[in-house]
Amino acid sequence: MKRISLTCYCILLVAPFAQPQLTVAGGQPSDSTRPHFQAARPPINNQILPDRAMHADLPTFADEAWILPVRSAHLSPGQITSRALSMPGLRPFFLVGEDPQSLSWLRQRAAELQEMGAAGLAVEVADTEALARIRAAAPGITILPVNGNDIATRLQIEHYPVLITATSLEQ
Repeated sequence: MKRISLTCYCILLVAPFAQPQLTVAGGQPSDSTRPHFQAARPPINNQILPDRAMHADLPTFADEAWILPVRSAHLSPGQITSRALSMPGLRPFFLVGEDPQSLSWLRQRAAELQEMGAAGLAVEVADTEALARIRAAAPGITILPVNGNDIATRLQIEHYPVLITATSLEQ
């Protein structure tokens, strides 16, 4: 009995040294794997993508009309109660719609939003004209059409416009 246990112990001890070294395909594909990586990255707008990642601005590469209209059933225009948040590292962002209250809020706070580098999410947008009106209220600020239901649920909010920062939720 001891002989079997000692044999098993020796096999377990030597096994890690008996295995061949693994090779992992990393960030730079080799000549043999390059065709597989290129096939997985189709061209956009009839342009061939570079071999390395690059920053892409969404409006440059895609027409946003396909995502419209955007409706967020858990959110509506209205007043919110400001409260403290503790979300270290969160980049400031805001939720707005195409309603008059949101457009007025954007015009009043545009400079402050731009200064803090806040990004905007348009959570109620009927069409491209409404999205253009929202963006015109705060020129120079990125505002993208997005369904806000998940954000509303996670942050327990029911109304917009709202500014969310790492330390607060406010109107």
